[in-house]
Amino acid sequence: PSKLSILNTCTPSQLEGLCSFLQLSTCPEPSLVRFCSWLLPLSPALSHTSAAILAQQLFLRRVLALTQPPSRLLVAALTSFCSKYSHPLCRVLVAAVLQGPGEGVQ
Repeated sequence: PSKLSILNTCTPSQLEGLCSFLQLSTCPEPSLVRFCSWLLPLSPALSHTSAAILAQQLFLRRVLALTQPPSRLLVAALTSFCSKYSHPLCRVLVAAVLQGPGEGVQ
């Protein structure tokens, strides 16, 4: 977890590349919960931009693909992330959900 401080030094494009390299958008849900819990003690906290990128990488695809209620693990990961980064998470997820199908995600 202490190595996550590197997230504070990444540019947005570097962070997106790192997330892609680590395949965070498709990591198993138990790993997602663990990763989100590691973000909580991170100091200094992630910037709004970095947190939004992580929210997009960690949750957007999963949330948009839901066809039934989310798993307990996904809810736990979302709750953990939201406890520290609620505004970036809402900006990413709520905006995407409100756009509706076929309108694209930005």
